Amino acid sequence: ARTNYDILTVQDTSIITNNLITAAKIADPTFNANRKATLILSGTAISNTYTVVIEGNTVTHTSNTSGTYDSVLSALKTSIDALGLSGVTTTKYSTSLHIADSNSTITITASGGSINDAIYVIQDQVDSVTQLPVQSFQDHVVKVINTSSDNDTYFAKFVAENGTSGDGYWQETLDPSKSTGLDNTTMPHELVNNSTNTFTFQKITYTSRLVGDDTTNAHPSFVGNKIQQAFFYNNRLGFLSEDNVVLSQSAKYYNFYFTSAQIVTDADPVDISASTVKPAALHGVIPTTQGLVLFSKTQQFLMTSASGILTPTTATIRTISNYEMDSDVDPVDMGTNINFISKTPGYTRIFGMLTRGQDENPQVLDIGRVVAEWVPATIDSFIASAQNQFIALSSQSDRKVYFYRTYSDGEKNLVQAWFNWELPGTVQTVAVDSDTMYAVTKQGNQFTLSKASLSQSPEDAIIVNNDGQKINPCIDLYSNARNAANNATVVYDSTND
Repeated sequence: ARTNYDILTVQDTSIITNNLITAAKIADPTFNANRKATLILSGTAISNTYTVVIEGNTVTHTSNTSGTYDSVLSALKTSIDALGLSGVTTTKYSTSLHIADSNSTITITASGGSINDAIYVIQDQVDSVTQLPVQSFQDHVVKVINTSSDNDTYFAKFVAENGTSGDGYWQETLDPSKSTGLDNTTMPHELVNNSTNTFTFQKITYTSRLVGDDTTNAHPSFVGNKIQQAFFYNNRLGFLSEDNVVLSQSAKYYNFYFTSAQIVTDADPVDISASTVKPAALHGVIPTTQGLVLFSKTQQFLMTSASGILTPTTATIRTISNYEMDSDVDPVDMGTNINFISKTPGYTRIFGMLTRGQDENPQVLDIGRVVAEWVPATIDSFIASAQNQFIALSSQSDRKVYFYRTYSDGEKNLVQAWFNWELPGTVQTVAVDSDTMYAVTKQGNQFTLSKASLSQSPEDAIIVNNDGQKINPCIDLYSNARNAANNATVVYDSTND
């Protein structure tokens, strides 16, 4: 149904949300733990005895007074290779020996030196970053524990200078056993206007999760839930899902993951819940100077920050009012105030909300009280035109459009008027672009697009006569006659009359 879709248009791109679809993550990959091991030498290599026990087999090497790392590692590699273990390969680096098993988990221990600290073994994790080898192979991933807390654990990936192995550096990366991010087949899609009359409807390429795990860099809260609406605020793309508000990284509209699992930056995504004792399924949002005004069926909230800039550490949500509203018809912004509707079984109420300071509740007025029970309960479309100072309500089952228009001198409203227009068919939708109003009406099985000028300026001509004069008569459904064969404007043929 039409109420299942939400459309957010930013310049040439429209982001389309379907609230029937549950957002999902990409499935976790298959990961085989402890298939790799690294033997790392430490301290002097002179006159030490090294013992390695791998898959129940013991390998021993004793270095002499001229022992070097290269000679020790070469001897251990030769002895391990001589065991002929199925699927096991060894690679020697400057201070370490890497062992990989393509078939199964490696069981390995190592000891050496007078206090058994001349050699140690690491597999999928280390206690601290100082235990990582200085040389390794491209994309070697190790978990760095740091402490007993899960919150300061991260994963490091080796980046080789030559792209293969040898010298390089370790950089933060993603847990190899966890999902890389969002399944874009279940996420909002985009309609892109490539050129005049050319559009492409496509899946959005969302930025992958690059670091951390499900604890230090969790999936956004809309994963596993349905996204109700998209919005744009403070250079971030936002989604409403259940009682959560999720904002993307600043200036990176399709990135909903942290930059690092170790620190939180002000540019990182914001993911916060509207905590309340009532059910708070958010379905509408209006950006204001004070922050984001959020709407649920029974409550309204303000998402804001003391500094004025929403960040992961400063964003808060608080309740500002408790009005019932229709969850299928979004609120509209009139420039200086917000309008929303609620319904009874017989008619529609229309409210106007004026937000104030961050610590002040808004002023809410029932602007439809003077025409109580006049606007029907079938209303399913609600628009606003700030420059023309009116709101318009319509229903796909009704021929009438209901207007509320005001006139202000800058200090107060001098005129407030309710009126309606009756169109030639049931009103499917209404839109306003600058001073032009468009309406799609349905007559039987036919749809008609109508356009009307809202300006009184004589320059906004509806009809130009043969003398070049611009005239503005009041005509319903005016259109130049056109040839059905080629859609060309019909002109008078004086030769054939």
